[in-house]
Amino acid sequence: MKYALSRREFLRMAAIGVAGAAVVGCAPAPAPAAEGEAAGQAPGAAEVPLRYMLWEQNQVPAVEQQIAAFKERNPAIAIEIQLVPWDQYWDKLWTSLAGGGAPDTFWLNMANFKPLAYRGTLLSQQTYLDAQADLQTDWDTNFDALKAAYTYEGEAFSWPRDYDTIAIAVNLDLLAEAGLEYPSEENEFRAWDWPTIRSYAEQLTKQEGGRTSQFGLLARNTEQEGWFNWVYSNGGSYFNEDLTKCTINEPPAVEALREYAAYRIDGLSPGAEALQSQDSADMFFSGRIAMSISGSWDIGFFNERMTNFAYDLVPIPYAPTGQSICMIHGLGNTIDKNTQHPDEAFEWVSFLGSKDGSAILGNTGTVIPSRRDTADLWFDPSFPPPHRQIFLDWTDKSAFRPTTAEPASSEWQKILIDQMTLVMEQGKDVQQAMDEAAQQIDALLAGEGV
Repeated sequence: MKYALSRREFLRMAAIGVAGAAVVGCAPAPAPAAEGEAAGQAPGAAEVPLRYMLWEQNQVPAVEQQIAAFKERNPAIAIEIQLVPWDQYWDKLWTSLAGGGAPDTFWLNMANFKPLAYRGTLLSQQTYLDAQADLQTDWDTNFDALKAAYTYEGEAFSWPRDYDTIAIAVNLDLLAEAGLEYPSEENEFRAWDWPTIRSYAEQLTKQEGGRTSQFGLLARNTEQEGWFNWVYSNGGSYFNEDLTKCTINEPPAVEALREYAAYRIDGLSPGAEALQSQDSADMFFSGRIAMSISGSWDIGFFNERMTNFAYDLVPIPYAPTGQSICMIHGLGNTIDKNTQHPDEAFEWVSFLGSKDGSAILGNTGTVIPSRRDTADLWFDPSFPPPHRQIFLDWTDKSAFRPTTAEPASSEWQKILIDQMTLVMEQGKDVQQAMDEAAQQIDALLAGEGV
C-alpha cells in the first residue's frame, strides 16, 4: 500500500531523520524542458539538465569520471553534482520531496528507502527494466541481497550502486611502539576476540599530564561503525523476525552494548567532548586514536591521508558466541517521482548501474561496486592496506540492519541513539536504557507514537 504524504508529515520525518540538523532550504526546481529536448537530440539544441545529489566529498572524483563517460554517450544530457553534507542531507531530501525542487536523481540508503517508497515519492524503474532486456540483465548482475533491499512490493525503485562492510583500521606503528603484534590470521583471526581487543585498547591508551593523549579504540555512538557489530556478533537483535517487537533489551543485546559502551565509559575511546574539538578521522591520522572501526568506503580517503604511519585492518572481534558479524549496507541510485525528465534520469541511473559505469567505482578504489562482475576490482591487491580482503571475506559474515516503512526506520533509530548517548556520555545503566528504548519502539510499532 502506498499513500500520499503531506508536507507536514514530511517535515516531521525530516526532523527525526538527522537529530540536531537544521532544515536546509530547498533548491529551485529544474526548469521545464523545452519542446524537443531529450537524450540524443540534434547538436546545438539545449541540454537536458539533471541534478544528482550525494553527500560524500571523497567520492566526487569518481562520480566526475562517471559523468564524463556518460556524457560521451549522451551529449544532450548535462549532469550537475549537488553535494550536500551528511548532517544536512536527509533534511534536504525529505523536505524537497515534500515541497518540490527535489534533485532528479540522488543517493539513497536502506534506512530511508522503505519509508520513501511506501509514501510514493520515488519513480519506479521497473517499467524501464521490463521493456529492455539488456537493462534487466544489468540489474540482475547485482548481488541478490542488494536487489532485494531496493525492491518494494515487487518493483525496483532504486538501482544498487555499491555495498560496504565494516572492519577495524589499526595504526601499526602504535602497535609496535606498545609491544603488540598484529593479530594472528590463523583460523580467520579466531583469537581476535572481545578480551583481546579490550587488552589492546587498554595498552594503546595513554595518559599525559592528567589528560588522555592517545585513545585505544574509537567507539562511535553509531550503529554501522559501532555497536550494531557487537550486538549481532553476540546473538542479539533489534527486532523479532516479523518486526513487531523490539528485542534490543534482551540479554544478548544488553551484554554486547555494555561491552561496547565500556570503551567510552572507561576512557579508552574519545567521548563527545573530545570529538567536538577534533574530528575523529583527524584524530586517527594524527595518531591520537590507535584503532578505528571503519567502513570500506573510508579506505580511499585513508590511503590519501595516511602518510605518517603504516596501517592495516583486522575484523570485528569475535563475541563469546564465537561469531564475528559486521553490518553490511549499500546505496542505491534513485529518481524523484516528480522529475521533469524521467527518461533521461533513468538513462543516467542505468548507466551508473552498467558494467562500464560501475567499474569506475572499483577501478578507482572508491567503493565496492554492487555488481558481481565489478566488485572484485575494488579488491585489487595493489591497493592498500594489505588486509583489504577482510571487507570481502566478511561479506558472508554480515547482517543487514532491519528497516521498517511505517514507522520509518529513522524514528526508532533516533530512540536507540538517544538512549545510547545517555549510556555512553552520562553512564546510564544499559538495561534501563534499553528497556525504555524497547518500550518506546514497541509503541511506535503499534502505531501509538511516542
